[in-house]
Amino acid sequence: MDVERPDLARKAKFKKRLYAGLGVSVLSVLLVFLFLYNPGPPQVKKETIWPATVERGSMLRQVMGVGSLVPNEIRWVSARTSGRIERIFVLPGTLVEPDTILMELSNPDIVQQTQNADLQLRAEEANFTSFEVQLRSDLLQMESTLAQLEADLKTADLRAGIDEELYKEGIESELTMKLSRLRADQLKVRYEKEQQRLAYRQESFDRQISARQAQVDQSRARYELLKGQMDGLKVRAGVSGVLQRQTVEEGQQVNPGASLAQVTNPLNLKAVIRVSELQAKEVERGQFAEISTYGDDTVPGVVSRVDPNVDQGTVTVDIELTGALPDGARPDLTVQGYIEIENLEDIIYVTRPNYVRPNSSSGVFKFIQDSDIAERSIVEFGRTSVNTIEVVSGLVPGDRIIISDTSDWEQFDQIRIN
Repeated sequence: MDVERPDLARKAKFKKRLYAGLGVSVLSVLLVFLFLYNPGPPQVKKETIWPATVERGSMLRQVMGVGSLVPNEIRWVSARTSGRIERIFVLPGTLVEPDTILMELSNPDIVQQTQNADLQLRAEEANFTSFEVQLRSDLLQMESTLAQLEADLKTADLRAGIDEELYKEGIESELTMKLSRLRADQLKVRYEKEQQRLAYRQESFDRQISARQAQVDQSRARYELLKGQMDGLKVRAGVSGVLQRQTVEEGQQVNPGASLAQVTNPLNLKAVIRVSELQAKEVERGQFAEISTYGDDTVPGVVSRVDPNVDQGTVTVDIELTGALPDGARPDLTVQGYIEIENLEDIIYVTRPNYVRPNSSSGVFKFIQDSDIAERSIVEFGRTSVNTIEVVSGLVPGDRIIISDTSDWEQFDQIRIN
């Protein structure tokens, strides 16, 4: 049988009220603490930032690009005929002369065709000589016959003249006189015909000689072509310089016109760099430039060409070098190029922050004077160079700003450097 205990119920009700009051008190204290608590700016280690000081003075505007040294004189050696690479004599980096044999190709068909063409040419030349001798002999025979006719004609004319005089004096008969004149007239007609015949033969002689000479020239041209192809089996450098590279290997089959090697002049180099298309619009021919080979040496130069085309966001710029290259400079050596655009006098500038674009406004963290706190300030920037940028407004000389990446603190207006 259950027995009611009023005292226990009162105790339980009291405990509930006590716990509820304690919970409300704790919650109230937390709310007041959160309302009054000020955590201050976030702490940033000094080693993780890169500060810079705003200055006033001259700022040299430059455009920078990366590229390589390229020979001004490049000669690609190509195959003059098809063949198989039989042997390579010279390796890249070797000094070569025009007659230096770089490699040798083999092509038995070309060798056989050249020999056959040589024999055919010799036969054509022999036939031409024999033909010319025969024609000249015929001409000489006709000239001799014509000379004999001319002598006979003169004799007949003389005889006819004498007979006419004798006939007038009554010494010679009329028949004899007429026969003498008839014979002289016949010889004259024959002489004139032989003259025409000789003239025609001389004209025909020139045409026949020209026709036979054309056959000989055609055979000679074919032989010279094949001989050139056979000589091309020995691939020569063609110019003085350095063998820069080879594009074939021994045993490889190549076709006419295939590139086999590259010969360059290592003493005549230029720099070819690629510049951002946004900066390239200010680059012009004739601007002063200098290149660096990633050492302490710099070489002056002048912009000689600006490519009108854009390739993957960059523009190719050629720099003609006006100074001596350092020892060890060679084609394809990576270089940095700096092109001078203009020199700005008496302006406010600062080392360019990584996240700032030219001619734009951006928020930067500026150090409060004589403190370790940097607060966000809106700054208007102007023209830019490789490492510096013009300050239009928002900063004065002597201000210190953070130029390294500040994206981790975008939600804060201030940061503390420790």
